[in-house]
Amino acid sequence: MPARPGELLTVSRALQVLRAFSEDRPSRGVTELAAELGMDKSQVHRMLATLALHGFTVMDPASRRYTLGPALVQLGHRAERSPGVRHQLEPHLEDLAAATGESTVVCVPDGYRYRTIAACEGPGMVRYATALGRSYPGHQGATGHAIFAFHPTVSPADLLGADGHQPEEETVTDLRARHKQVREDGYAITEGEFDARVMAVAAPVLRDGTVFGSVSVLGPPEYMRRTTDEIVAAVLAGAARIGETLHP
Repeated sequence: MPARPGELLTVSRALQVLRAFSEDRPSRGVTELAAELGMDKSQVHRMLATLALHGFTVMDPASRRYTLGPALVQLGHRAERSPGVRHQLEPHLEDLAAATGESTVVCVPDGYRYRTIAACEGPGMVRYATALGRSYPGHQGATGHAIFAFHPTVSPADLLGADGHQPEEETVTDLRARHKQVREDGYAITEGEFDARVMAVAAPVLRDGTVFGSVSVLGPPEYMRRTTDEIVAAVLAGAARIGETLHP
């Protein structure tokens, strides 16, 4: 393929190789990747081997297949905390706060919990502030439901048993039903579930079809109840815009 202005084709092809790993196909072989991407087999092999030298891929000696490596985990955490990501997200949060009159946040999964990576206080006198980097239990709140209802590997039992105890089956069943409803609706609403003073409306932010996190509107229930339908529509639109912004 011809290079675009300012593009280094070798780097672009290496990034294509990395993006070919997915939740459905976490392990990839050289031959299949070369065929799928339309690249020379020896070229793909050299790319994967070079990436492995730097920790971006890992080869299984028995199968000769590759998986993504630990260096990407480190980069991902740095990216979530970087000013660049916040600068991408904050204009959307500001627009959403102005449209709804309430505080807005973007959170991402963090193991069996979720973490705030960007936030904007609402324009009103009553505001819900959340510190960047603060972590919350994944089984509570609309934000957690909007993330983990769409998470490909974390189950309700995982979330409820994250503190080491065996959750009751009835509680797991209830959370599973809650997640099913969120998937059907496309959003989550809670009132006083995590904090008695707070109502929340959240929607998943999808990147390449995979859940990146969620965007939420947070505020006093007595105000948000009056315009719940309008807030839901605004949150869904905001989640879609953020997903488009994050798409490479």
